[in-house]
Amino acid sequence: MALLRDANPKNASGGYERLFGNAELGQLASRMHSTVISAGGELERMIKALVPEIPDLDAFLQRDPPMPEGVFLVSKTQLKKSTKLASAGAEPDFMIFRHREGRQACHVVELKDGHMFDTKKASGEQEAMSEFVKQNSPHIPYRVQCHFCAFNQESKTAIWEGFKKKIKLEEAMTGREFCELLEIDYDEIVAKRQADGPTNLDYFLSELVKIPAVRNRLRQLLG
Repeated sequence: MALLRDANPKNASGGYERLFGNAELGQLASRMHSTVISAGGELERMIKALVPEIPDLDAFLQRDPPMPEGVFLVSKTQLKKSTKLASAGAEPDFMIFRHREGRQACHVVELKDGHMFDTKKASGEQEAMSEFVKQNSPHIPYRVQCHFCAFNQESKTAIWEGFKKKIKLEEAMTGREFCELLEIDYDEIVAKRQADGPTNLDYFLSELVKIPAVRNRLRQLLG
């Protein structure tokens, strides 16, 4: 998991400062928010380290089918370099090309750490995915399937509802299903991400009690 002590928020902590009426506490809350965002990027990096990545997407798409046997990953970085596919700044997190038991498919995946989104966010995600598939499926010589993966959620129904039902139920994907698709160990990834939890808790509490107003209030509450 991303470490709280390494957080360096780019945005000011004014909103959190107003929420608590304390600048130091606002800054700590801002660092927590930044760490949560960083954790999503960390998850993507972990995935990329475990699955072979296609070095040249255009060359891969130009080769004659069938696809090589295996599971292959395309990240946003490679997708942005492609001249064959259009993304217009709305690239999905991953494209996964999979050839197993004679079945060939391209899976387009939006990967999320959480699964609860407001209606505007959910609609935007669905519209971006639909547009990407519409524009690019004619240039992909394999069946294209799209997925919205909430990595930490085990229920497809919960994911569907978290996206305010703006996606199809069959498009919802759990983290375990995502890892099965990639042929990697879901439980191992979860365990590695949880390993930093105690470190983050200790750091958070130590920083919290450094704030005089918080320390004084805790003394009152604890008697």
